[in-house]
Amino acid sequence: VQTCALPILTKNNRVVRLTLVTLLAILVSACGQDESPSKKQAPWLPDTKAEQLPITNYQGIRFSGSKEQIKNQFKCTEYELTLSCKLNFGGQEDHVWVIFNETGRVVLIKKELGYFNSEHAQQIIERLTLKYGLDFEPTSGQESAFKAGLRKTKTYLFGKGQVAFQVGRSLNNRNELMLVYYFPEDVGATFAKSIQD
Repeated sequence: VQTCALPILTKNNRVVRLTLVTLLAILVSACGQDESPSKKQAPWLPDTKAEQLPITNYQGIRFSGSKEQIKNQFKCTEYELTLSCKLNFGGQEDHVWVIFNETGRVVLIKKELGYFNSEHAQQIIERLTLKYGLDFEPTSGQESAFKAGLRKTKTYLFGKGQVAFQVGRSLNNRNELMLVYYFPEDVGATFAKSIQD
């Protein structure tokens, strides 16, 4: 039978271990600290300039545009019926997903805003209300069902259903994510009807 002998801690070993632990703690605490505040992008907020309805585009991406035209004009990456587009307006980067149906028509422009933050969400709702007008907000029953985990989403509608702000649960149900949808007029009307029922 072999036994494993632990090394005897001498004064030198203690100093070496303490030094290693201290260096490790410094390295771990420094992770991610190279991002200066100037490099971090401020959370996205829509402008408040009122927009005439029906809306026909988002940031120049027209609902009537073809997949090839949008892909070439905005240098998007293609994924079957979806384009991933990184836009740059006024020094601010904007990333959207342009989704097409089988006939090649734009049916949705989606903007992912990351994890739910109640203050940021309230600012978005207020600004979209000023820009497009608030048409629908979750009922108390929908709100309760969402909080209880019985509903996966809660949705606010603006601009006669053409714009939606949605808070939804992630696939693992551990996180809440924020999304903004822009629809062509007829698709927005259908989406609005489905949300309000």
